[in-house]
Amino acid sequence: MRRVRKPKEPASLSDVKTLDERQAALDFYAAWDGSAKYDGFKAYKNPDVRAALEEAFGGKCAYCETSYAATQPVAIEHYRPKGEVKIGRKRVPPGYYWLASEWTNLLPSCTDCNSPRGQDLPNQPKTVTAGKANAFPLASESTRATTPGSERTEKRLLLHPYLDYPEKHLEFVWGTGTVDDGWVRPLRGSRKGAATIEVCALQRRGLRAARRDRLLDLIAHLESVAEAQSNVVRRPDDPELLTQLERRLAEVSRFVADHAPYSAMCRQVVAAYRQKLFGGPS
Repeated sequence: MRRVRKPKEPASLSDVKTLDERQAALDFYAAWDGSAKYDGFKAYKNPDVRAALEEAFGGKCAYCETSYAATQPVAIEHYRPKGEVKIGRKRVPPGYYWLASEWTNLLPSCTDCNSPRGQDLPNQPKTVTAGKANAFPLASESTRATTPGSERTEKRLLLHPYLDYPEKHLEFVWGTGTVDDGWVRPLRGSRKGAATIEVCALQRRGLRAARRDRLLDLIAHLESVAEAQSNVVRRPDDPELLTQLERRLAEVSRFVADHAPYSAMCRQVVAAYRQKLFGGPS
């Protein structure tokens, strides 16, 4: 996960149709019998919502940074679940129905992060069902919001790309030369980091492998930068060597671009190499 600047809200989320939908949900739950299910949530599926999220996140999942654009349609995920909330092993209604079309509550997600699926996770004897779905962990269940506005007092544990700085909560394993490369873990024991890794299954086998492949490719490019830098130091007056260094640095920049897969991991690694090569603050 990487920090993302909140994009401009799509026009459809403030039009009359959406406002009517929100009021209908409020009216439904004001008279709710505790069992009936509301199925009128539609505004979050509007085409301009989908387009704005895909542009802001570059066709990547907000949670795991996997590029989904070439293989699957975006799932518009509710950060706070709209219909039910998973508490323990139970799914408890009504959920955060008043946030069903609230812009900050909508994020793009891949199928594996968003849906409960069988996953191969570390230190598990067998495949387990994992994926965010209706989960929204809190530091204290006693603060769980049940009415509009009360969510502001919750102590949420799930990282949000607009509201948090994920790099302060997540760190990636690299440089070990083992299968551990590409793993993610909480930074300095962060509860938000730990909860996000667990809820979104960020240690699932396929994702670990994809990050590791990206990592190995990046390190190969960084080693070529180190070689080019060494050549320039030895022969600083050779313009061809300087051009070669600039070209290799440009190649590395592709890995840390906002829309590149696993850019948060790549930025962490590049920062360490930058310190090694050039000194000073990373």
